[in-house]
Amino acid sequence: MKKKKLFAALLAVTLLGAAACGNHTGNIPWDEETPSPTEVPKEDGLKAYYELKTVENGKIKDLSGNGYDGTVFNYTGEKKTEKNGAVFLSDGAYIELPAEIFKGEDTLTVSLWLKSYSGSANTSAMFVGTTESLPISYWLLNPANPAGKLKSVLTDGESQYAPFNTEIGISPSDATKGIQGPVTDMKWNHYVTVITETELTVYLNGELVGTVAHTKKISEFGADLVAYIGRSSYLADPTYAGFCRELKVYTKALTAEEIKVEYERTTFETAKQTAVETDIFIADRADPCIHKGSDGYYYFTASYPMYGGADKEGYDRVILRRSETIEGLKDAEEIVIWDEKDDPKSFRYIWAPEIHEINGKWYVLFTASNEENNVWGIKCHVLACMGDDPYTDPWINKGIVQTMQGDTFSFRWFALDMTYFECNGKHYVAWAQTDGNSNVYLATINPEQPWKLTSFPLLLTKPEYFWEKVSIPVNEGPAVMVENGKVYLAFSASATGPEYCIGLMYADETADLMDKDSWTKLPEPLLTSEDLIGEYGPGHNSFVKDENGDWLFVYHSRDEKCYTKKCGYGGNDPLYDPCRSARVRKVQWDEDGIPILNR
Repeated sequence: MKKKKLFAALLAVTLLGAAACGNHTGNIPWDEETPSPTEVPKEDGLKAYYELKTVENGKIKDLSGNGYDGTVFNYTGEKKTEKNGAVFLSDGAYIELPAEIFKGEDTLTVSLWLKSYSGSANTSAMFVGTTESLPISYWLLNPANPAGKLKSVLTDGESQYAPFNTEIGISPSDATKGIQGPVTDMKWNHYVTVITETELTVYLNGELVGTVAHTKKISEFGADLVAYIGRSSYLADPTYAGFCRELKVYTKALTAEEIKVEYERTTFETAKQTAVETDIFIADRADPCIHKGSDGYYYFTASYPMYGGADKEGYDRVILRRSETIEGLKDAEEIVIWDEKDDPKSFRYIWAPEIHEINGKWYVLFTASNEENNVWGIKCHVLACMGDDPYTDPWINKGIVQTMQGDTFSFRWFALDMTYFECNGKHYVAWAQTDGNSNVYLATINPEQPWKLTSFPLLLTKPEYFWEKVSIPVNEGPAVMVENGKVYLAFSASATGPEYCIGLMYADETADLMDKDSWTKLPEPLLTSEDLIGEYGPGHNSFVKDENGDWLFVYHSRDEKCYTKKCGYGGNDPLYDPCRSARVRKVQWDEDGIPILNR
């Protein structure tokens, strides 16, 4: 934290410092176990103040002494992993605040800390406005609009059928009526909106975002108002998912200096303390897989990308590299062992190939579409090598993985990301398949014909925690290692932006792996964007032992420049963004034998 000037320090103590946690002044770490005050000292212009640390009997208490307690709806107390006390909203939970806080007030400062798991969407973290399902008048704060940018807007006119077109401010729906906000991330961020009779000004983490003029006053919104944390009056919009902390509403315009002090007085969890920088291993290669063969070679394959939506050649082949060392794969020759244009069984959108040696023979499990140019027609397929050398011998396509008689579920719908492993003489495949959400399934196979299932599928994991449901509820990309008497199955979760992350399940090596009760799922992800430096969206990993017998995990992520839209493809649909690159890190282990991926 930067050292404050004397004036700033005095402001922190006299104006703002005492307001947060009783007798604490200066920097206030939220991860300390400090008692919640019943009321804070009076602060000039402070009309309502909520710590948002806990929900008690369906209420959140206003600590300003003005009696504006809020009511919490649909709050289930879902288990969460945040170490700091903070209210977590998801799955339709929201807080209604007394509208009297805002009625008739034309000058306001709203200060709120958020750690958003909503992703880039038309959601509202805070809303003050009218009650129509298309609200005519409102102020709305969205941490990340569909473009991933901070949005704070006022309606500056009236439209019954398209009120969003009257928005002015930061990232309004009509881009000509304001300025674009910055791209935000999933860390704790401090959002401040200052509204006067003529201007709306926004700050992010103590820094000015911008000021936009307006003509419609909040007092002109009328008397039939609602105020929410976590939703808006727009019934079609999803509710906010994420943590909330310290909402302050002032009936005055805080100065830039006061807002800076308000930001700097509070510290948060330091997720990056153990983070290390990881160089790109192979650029533009997503869904990476490294496998060590019995011939002593390391083999690398991955998805061959599309370079923008107009690229006619991407996602159309299976590539392969090999080397006697893992490091040598970085510069090894890359060859094409199969191309969809030469095979009528499978079409473009070749994703997530994995090379495996099964009973002494070579196979590639991969995803492909069953219909030309249909990205949603994908299923799990298998290639078989016709010789002993996967690098030089020909491959044939066995087609879609075949199911047991009576199995009407497996591969009936969108299915992808198949992996293989062996445990105690039994052979298994795991894959992701949609059934409303994308879930991970497990089945046994015949090792002599690994393109055939020999069991019905077991639903192994589905999205249930908040970090698995950002933007889209997803579990996919399973990968397995067997070590320490355990079977560890990693999987990727949420959409493929900054929210993409890696979770873990494990079972005893001797257990019945086709019994769901044999498996334990960790409630926290093992690797997230917050654990990384200069990269984001880690996911779809594979495991391999290095030359010293130590486990490595190979994963993909996007470079920081893609996050800030500076890579040349940042404006594309993520499907057509080639910037997911393979990286390699060493697996570490905790005292309980659980793998550590985030350091």
